[in-house]
Amino acid sequence: MHHVQSTRTVGPRGFVFICLPFFIILFAIIDFSEIYFYDNSVQNAMREAARFATSGRVIQTTNANGSPAYETNSSGVVVPKAINDANGQEASRNECIRYWFFSNCALKNFPIANIKIVSAPYLPGEPPVVQTNGNNIMLRLSNGGNPVVGPGGANDYIQITATYQVNTITPLMGYMSGYSGLGNTFPVHCSAIVKNEPAILNFQHNPIYTNEP
Repeated sequence: MHHVQSTRTVGPRGFVFICLPFFIILFAIIDFSEIYFYDNSVQNAMREAARFATSGRVIQTTNANGSPAYETNSSGVVVPKAINDANGQEASRNECIRYWFFSNCALKNFPIANIKIVSAPYLPGEPPVVQTNGNNIMLRLSNGGNPVVGPGGANDYIQITATYQVNTITPLMGYMSGYSGLGNTFPVHCSAIVKNEPAILNFQHNPIYTNEP
């Protein structure tokens, strides 16, 4: 007696049910890898910007012969002359910090406007009050006041925040992290709070211009 062995083929529906979980996992791995890369890039740029900010430096421009350029500020102090900003005027310390972040970030399409800098003094003997609201860390004065825009002066606390919207393949990462309302985007948010160095001479350059974005 001969036994006939029957074979079954996977139909279109079976193919979908088999491949759907595979592609979901594949796309999730791709999205997670992309977000991890972007987050690591922003964190690295933030560390460099924080070091740059606390020393009161500017990105110094050069003369026609290639030598470092200097200028005399309104207080009669000779300080390094900064590079020009996007509007053609000399960049402030605030803009130089943002440019320094950008130059140290692997994401060359990072929006400069997404880098925010605020500062606040502190009362003698009291640390600044830091409030956390979700992914946003807010710097507050010890007496409950709000910080001011710009990198501040010597001994001030300075906060640098940067946000980048990562375009994902699927909204899966957003749902997993509580950002389901953003669709196929995932916000990479980074914040650092550091204290400026005490040396007054490092902060003689204009911290911020009134018409800065």
